[in-house]
Formats: sequence, C-alpha cells, structure tokens
Amino acid sequence: MANFSIRTTMHRMKVKARIESAFGPDVYRAVRAKGLGAEKSLDRFRSQILQRVANHGISNDSPHSVKNGGVSWSIVTGMTLSQAIEANFHMVTGALNNANVPWWLVDADADAVGPTVIGIDKRQRKLALSALSALGHSSPAYATRLDGTLLLRHVSRLASNKDFDEAEVISVFEPRVINGSPLKYGPDSACQVEFWEHGEDGYVLAPRENRASRVISSRDFSLVSTVAMGITANIPAVLTKKMLDDVNFPVDAVYTWVDGEDSSWLESKRRTEAEIAGVPYHEEANHAARFRSRDELKFSLRSLEMYAPWFRKIYIVTAGQVPEWLNIDHPQIQLVDHKEIYPDSSYLPTFNSNSIISRLHHIEGLSEHYVYINDDVFFGRPLAKGRFFTPSGIAKVSPSNNRRPFGDPTADEEPHLNLTRNMRHLIQEEFGITISRAIKHTPHPQLRSVHFAMESKFAAAYEKTWASRFRHHDDIVADQLHHYYAQIVGRAIPTNLKYNYINILDDKYKNTLDATLRLRHRDTFCINDAPVDGATPIPDNEVNTFLESYFPVKSAFEK
Repeated sequence: MANFSIRTTMHRMKVKARIESAFGPDVYRAVRAKGLGAEKSLDRFRSQILQRVANHGISNDSPHSVKNGGVSWSIVTGMTLSQAIEANFHMVTGALNNANVPWWLVDADADAVGPTVIGIDKRQRKLALSALSALGHSSPAYATRLDGTLLLRHVSRLASNKDFDEAEVISVFEPRVINGSPLKYGPDSACQVEFWEHGEDGYVLAPRENRASRVISSRDFSLVSTVAMGITANIPAVLTKKMLDDVNFPVDAVYTWVDGEDSSWLESKRRTEAEIAGVPYHEEANHAARFRSRDELKFSLRSLEMYAPWFRKIYIVTAGQVPEWLNIDHPQIQLVDHKEIYPDSSYLPTFNSNSIISRLHHIEGLSEHYVYINDDVFFGRPLAKGRFFTPSGIAKVSPSNNRRPFGDPTADEEPHLNLTRNMRHLIQEEFGITISRAIKHTPHPQLRSVHFAMESKFAAAYEKTWASRFRHHDDIVADQLHHYYAQIVGRAIPTNLKYNYINILDDKYKNTLDATLRLRHRDTFCINDAPVDGATPIPDNEVNTFLESYFPVKSAFEK
C-alpha cells in the first residue's frame, strides 16, 4: 500500500511537470481544479447510490416531501433554523420519554445556533435505539453516526442496523427543505444523542468533550432541574456552572438605515445641499444611488434572526423614517431618530453616514458591548457571541489584507481612502503608531466606553465630522477608528471572520454571488454597490433572487 501511494504521488508530480512545462502553471491549476471537482461529484454520486440502497423500502413519503439521494426531505414554510433545532429536540426527547428512557441535557445553548446534545446511560442503549426506531412509524426522521463514517439511515432501522451498535454519538433529525428555496435543514438541526458510561470508580465518562469535561465525578454529575426549549429537563450540576470561556454579558445590534426613495427625505437633502452651496433651491431630480434601498435591512434582519438570535436589543437609527414592512411592536426592535443622538438641531438634518456612526454610542440604553451592522451586511451561517467578543469583554476585529495608500486626504480621492488617512493621522499623533490595513465589511463589534474615550481624546475630529452634513474628505468614521484604537489600548484583538465582499455594480462578482448561495460557506458577507468605471452591474432581479433564496424565511421583525 505504501509503495502504491508513493508511485501515485510520483505519477502526479510527473503529470504536473509536463502540463506546466507545455502550458504553464495557470493551465495546470485550472485542469487540477476541474479534476478535483469531477472527483467530488463522483463521490457524491456514489454516496447517493449507497444511501438509496440503505434506505430502500422506506414508504413514509408524503405529498409534502421531496426525495433526494435516497432521503425524504419534508417541505416546510416559514421555519427558521432555531425552530427546526427545537422541533428535532422535542421529537427525540418525546420518543425517549414515551419509552421511559432517562436522558439529561448536555448542551442547548441559546447563544449558539446548532445541534442540541443529550446524554443517555450506555446501559440504556438498546431501549433508547428501539424508542428512536419507533419514530420511523410517524416521522420521516433519519440518523447518522457523528464520526462521519455513515450515511443517513432512516430511524426505523436504527435498532436493527449494526452500524449503530458501537456508535458513541448518534445524530437524529427530520430533513427539511424550505418550500421554493434551496435552503435545507439537515444535520445542523439535529438532536445529538450521547451514550455515557457510569464507571465503578465513582466517575461518569462522556464519549467526547463538553463544556466541563469528559470525566465527571458522581457528585458533579448529580442531576439538577433546568428549562430547555420550553420544557423541564435534567442536567449534570457541573454543566450549569459559569465557565471561563462563557460570554455572559448582553450584546445589542445597531443598524443605520435610510429610505433614499422617500420624497420628503429627498426634498430635505436637496434643500440642504442648496443652502450649503448658497444657491436657490429648485425642485429637480436627484441622484440617489448611494441611498437606494433593495430592502437589504429586511434580509439582514432575517439573517440575524436565523444565525445570531442572541442579540438583546436591535436599534435601528433613522432620520425619522420607518420601513413599511417593519414590526415596530417587536420587543427587540427600538427605532432611534437622529435627533435623539445629537446634542442639538444645529447638526441636523445630516446625510453623512460618517457623522451618524460617530454618534451611535449616544443611544440611550445601549449596552456596553454592541455590534454595528450596515444594512448591506449579512450573517451567512450560525455565529455565537464568542465570534465577536472574548469572555472578558474584549472586541474581536476583522482586519483586511488590503493596505490603504499613504498621502494626504483630498477631495479628488475615494472617500474610504481619505477616512483611513485621517484616522492614521490621529493614531500617529496620539500613539506614534501607523495604521495601514483596512477593515473588512463585516458586522463590527464595538465597546461603548471606548467610543466615549475616543470622542473625548479626538474632540476636534469628531466635531468636524458631526458638522459635515454630507461626506467630506476631512471626516473620520468611528466604527473603524474604534478597531485601531481599541487594539492599541488592549480592548480589542484581531480575528478572522470568513466573509465575501460582493460589489453588485460589477458583474465580475457574479461568480462570488453564485458561490456564496450554493456553498453557504461564509460567516458573513456584504452586498455593496460601489460604482466602478466601465463595469456592468449585476441585474437587480438576480440580486433580489439571491437574497430571497438565501433568506427565504420571514423574520419575526416583519409585519
């Protein structure tokens, strides 16, 4: 076997050398990528065939399901991932309760959208598998081993399938697909069943690590009552303790939003422009591309509810506007007018997002830890609080690999370059440190106390930004200044959220848009509309289809 592996590697190296010699490294990389893609497709096809064979004869399909790869997917409407997780938890624990199989909670963290975990005494394995197999008579549920060595098996065959005899963890769920959408809830929504061993030495052994330890003394294992997913459950006492790596403080979300197609807002904008320019105001058309809304906020809120439902409050800062689709009675939603965060009306109305961002920390009732989210930024998959803050409250920032050019700010330069230059000057003057890296277009974790400290220290720069009704090349932008400043004073550390930047005014990003939907492999992504000379925009209908397909489930924040 070893000799075969060596011969295969040598053959591949020869093929690589020949292709690169004849056609160049770029051609080799393209050929290799296609070959790997074909290999993955073949593996998927082989797996589906084996899965069909394994589940042959299962007849609980219904008009409300679709068959794919030997698995029946229930067609559902309006179900979030959290709701699917809860439904699977109730399905599994209900079956165990009906069979009088004792179980205990291991993990059902409301701050982390992911599979729930329960424990069962290994001596109850046979009875537990029988109880779960009985689910197959009424539920299109499937199971798999968590070690990834087994394809999906219908639960009705759990008790009789030898593949599960020694499995230490079994993942059970009902496969679901959102009606009219590619969004599926599979193993990511499962209830995972662990089989624990009670030793004669007074210790209990879990099959894998948990938030406490795999090895737990009988005293620490003693079961206490808790509430999970709306029901009373038992849990080992040690798992109720506050751990060093728990993020227990509240975190708020802050959005800035404007309806750029609102006629009153447009009139106010044109009138203010005329006043500043010292010219008479005339009714005329106004280019509003920067303020165009594709209902990004609606879809961003859907992404938040789907993948980061742990936010305490959601503040939406507007110029007195209200999205017509927004459920303003939702207890998490708090609308904030610009006039509530500025010291007086002399700064208003403002059409300068840099100015508005530099006043967000003045929102009354805002928590110390909050995440500022542009309405064109979206959560792409489940993210816990710990991806944005450490347990000790330090913010986690996402620096970009892009370096911003040096020089002086001028009115002829792109606004984001001037912002960095102005912030670079402040940081250099204060700390003797130079900044160069840009910040990714992700949700921005912020510390309210740091903002007040920066406002006090850089008062002149803040005042100049507040006084600019429109974007100005002398502006700063406080959310990004926070990242640089907080790292220097020890209140932030760099992290690496996996994200995609998609400029829909340049169709070279179309492949990125398609891949983001197909793979759902990014923590966050940004859909921006930055003008590019000579570029062809991605058609609006394709952008809208993308958003509806990625986030098809209406959130509780909508009417």
